[in-house]
Amino acid sequence: MGKMTVKKLAALLCAAVLTASLAACQEDPEGSIVANKDMDKLIEEGAASDGSRVDAGELIEDAGKTEAYKTTIESQNLEVKAEVDAQVELPEAEKLSIYRVRQKPFTQEFLDKARAELCGDVELYDGEATRVRTKKDIEWEIQSWRQAVAEHEAHSEEMKNDPNIPEGEGFTAEEIEEQNKAYREEAQREIDRLQEEYEAAPAEINYAGYPTDGKLRSVMELSGSKPDSEYYTWMKDLSIDGDQCFYGISDGSDGFYRTLYVQNNADYSNQLIYRKDMEEHAHFGIIVEDTIFDTHTLNPRLPGTGTSYEEFFRAHGVPGNVLPDGTVFDSEDIAFTPLGSTTVDMPEEEAESLAQELLDKLGLTGFALEQGGLYTEMDGLNYRVNYIFSYRREEGGVVLTQSSGGKFQYGNSSPDGGFNKQLWPGECIEVRVDDSGITGFRYNAPLEITETVVEGTSLKTFDEVKGIFEQMLPIVLAESDYECKAKVDRVRLSYSRISEKDSFDTGLIVPVWSFEGRATAYSEGYPVYEQSGTLLAVNAIDGSVIDADLGY
Repeated sequence: MGKMTVKKLAALLCAAVLTASLAACQEDPEGSIVANKDMDKLIEEGAASDGSRVDAGELIEDAGKTEAYKTTIESQNLEVKAEVDAQVELPEAEKLSIYRVRQKPFTQEFLDKARAELCGDVELYDGEATRVRTKKDIEWEIQSWRQAVAEHEAHSEEMKNDPNIPEGEGFTAEEIEEQNKAYREEAQREIDRLQEEYEAAPAEINYAGYPTDGKLRSVMELSGSKPDSEYYTWMKDLSIDGDQCFYGISDGSDGFYRTLYVQNNADYSNQLIYRKDMEEHAHFGIIVEDTIFDTHTLNPRLPGTGTSYEEFFRAHGVPGNVLPDGTVFDSEDIAFTPLGSTTVDMPEEEAESLAQELLDKLGLTGFALEQGGLYTEMDGLNYRVNYIFSYRREEGGVVLTQSSGGKFQYGNSSPDGGFNKQLWPGECIEVRVDDSGITGFRYNAPLEITETVVEGTSLKTFDEVKGIFEQMLPIVLAESDYECKAKVDRVRLSYSRISEKDSFDTGLIVPVWSFEGRATAYSEGYPVYEQSGTLLAVNAIDGSVIDADLGY
């Protein structure tokens, strides 16, 4: 992940707000489908075997009679219209069950195994070293300030001679010069400060001065032993007692900058990330981000234009199937820089085989490939081309689609007046591959099944669930300020993790009907933002709609 610009951060925050708004379930008019969910009752219903319910075999046989599901759902009052044209997909499973799960922390054993497979004999150092500012870093910042001054004064000259500003309006020449003087003085103070820092800065990073023993350590222990470290102080502020981390980097001497980061964090979930880059080390935050295929596009077109992102990137020479990162571009007069090669010669089958081989070596055998292919990932004005393969947990031949249930909640007020947040994103594994081999590995929010609550649960029929979907989709997609159009092109019986209402740390895996596709919000005919993936998930046991933000 590259350096975060202010515009990029604003776009991502806006996207998060819009995504939450689009995904949240509005109250059902009957008050029974969304509200008042009772997990104990859900489990009882799953174990029931009365004549009105069916087992998985009967359900799959019944739904299998429906070769395709086609319909149009429209609510003029809510300004929602959805076209449904989907093949109903059924798992090859003898039964579907209910499981209790919890978040699984990464162990030292798994870290050692991942390090051996991903880094081999390459020596790693404490990632704190990436925060060292070299003379080159500071010199670039000094030049940036000097360039900013020159651009400010050039703009001021344009204002003086701008024929579009009526005489007597705007700033006088004296006022403009006073502004220039204040800006020059401010810039010079910053340049003087940077010059002092430059004199004391190293010419290059002394990686040997930042050794690591390769162990998962308590964040509190690390921050206590490194009181002058801004990085570990920042980590401490986002951690509680018991949280752990490991942050290792290579020195790039073999032509690749490797980064291996692991965290076990009670509030922000657990993750292991590895990246191998040619240009610089990757930087990661504590908050576990959505994986690349879970992200939502904020505005399918460039703001203020009729140009789609796809058209924009193609016109600027960015190849392939582009995955935007949310950066907002001010103008089309922009050049994009590739990070590494713009092509991958390795066949997709070989790349997928490498990814699967890595999972096997790490002991991650209970996962199924959900999505994959050759993609171009944007990182601001830079991009890289690689294969990306996304994997989801599979239990008894049934995939945990997970996109139909996450978890987010606010905790108690923190001492600094803010709020403690708790996040439990969906479990997912991503592997990146190019001609040099494995270039990326991300394992988000591992799960541990602690109990089979109901083995072979009874389920509602597809016809019952279909009726709930048709009733609830307009309510779920409705936006007070926008018109919404959706296309549903995939319906499948799968698993989703839901959170037990009064327990953040545990959840249930339950069977769901996942209705998937793309929804686009429009304002006066102009597309504003999109949501893709699971548009609505119906619990196959009790017929309730799963709220992706509440997690149940």
